[in-house]
Amino acid sequence: MRGKRLVSPWIHALILTGTLFTSLHAQDLKPAGKESRLTIGGLVQAQGEFGDQGDSRFTKNDRFLLRRARINVQGGFLEEFDFRVELDLGGTGSALRAQMTDGYVQWNASKTFAVRFGQFKTPFGFEQLVSDPVLFTIERALANDRLTISRQLGLQLSANTVDKRVTATAGLFNGNGVNNGLNDNEDFVYVARLAAVPVQTKYAGQEVKWSAGFNAYASQDTALALIDFGFDAAPGGARDNLFTGKRSGLGLDSQVHLGPFDLWAEVLWARFKPVNSLPANPLTARGWYAQASCYFARNKAQAIVKYEIFDPNIHAAGNTTKTWVAGVNGYVKAHDIKLQLDVQHSDAPGLSSGENKAFVRMQVVF
Repeated sequence: MRGKRLVSPWIHALILTGTLFTSLHAQDLKPAGKESRLTIGGLVQAQGEFGDQGDSRFTKNDRFLLRRARINVQGGFLEEFDFRVELDLGGTGSALRAQMTDGYVQWNASKTFAVRFGQFKTPFGFEQLVSDPVLFTIERALANDRLTISRQLGLQLSANTVDKRVTATAGLFNGNGVNNGLNDNEDFVYVARLAAVPVQTKYAGQEVKWSAGFNAYASQDTALALIDFGFDAAPGGARDNLFTGKRSGLGLDSQVHLGPFDLWAEVLWARFKPVNSLPANPLTARGWYAQASCYFARNKAQAIVKYEIFDPNIHAAGNTTKTWVAGVNGYVKAHDIKLQLDVQHSDAPGLSSGENKAFVRMQVVF
């Protein structure tokens, strides 16, 4: 009898749920708006990490984690408005929690001009702008994680030529980071990017494409959390990694695609002028990477090699992280079902010489 009392509520719940969905289907519910479309999708990336710490982003303990577990809803309307909302249920920390990655509305004023308002990736850093599911390596370069400004709340304007060979994007953002509706002062972060495709053709039956981009940002910050640079808002004691002052960044990138071969390269700079001159005034950080990859086995597999450098202060010695990454990807169903293996060899400050770390990932996009 006890077993029946425990199971019965679940049976009733399933019946009610099925009845609800049947009712919704029968009514053929649609979102408001003329000729609207609605798409529901998601992403799951199950990951394992083994070996040494690698660099300052990772833990030295072997572990399994849900690197990303996302659900998104996006749609568009005849009135030329698009929207997207995405939640991430995974993460790298000790406690998994739901948080928003994207949440914006976009007005496509014409074929060449658009306005986006909400939370989304700022137009700075090529590798940062590449969608997570289609990256060739499991993790981005350390410099790209530390020197870009990722997702922010703000307003963005974009314009492109009809053939999309040239795109210009500019925006202003709060600058306090993702899922933060506050602004630390009366100033915004100003960001702009210009990207072009000078060459797009075919040679010997193979697609040939060369892309290049330039981006920049400028900001005035108050008590902004920035790690790896040694900032200290309150002199004395442990460093608090809080930055107050002027900050700016520049970036150059280029990509070459020739049949099964791809070559990516990017260099980033950031300049900081802390008001209290700690640790230096000004401080210049720099990083770059070069990545080569090749598809084989009828495009079902891909080999990648990458070299990257991150220097949080070019005027200080012994603080540069140098990393080699070698990997292989298996495409069961393009990027929708993908298996990845990366091996990373790093020389990082504060860690033993020659840190070795392995990453494995299974990805499903639905």
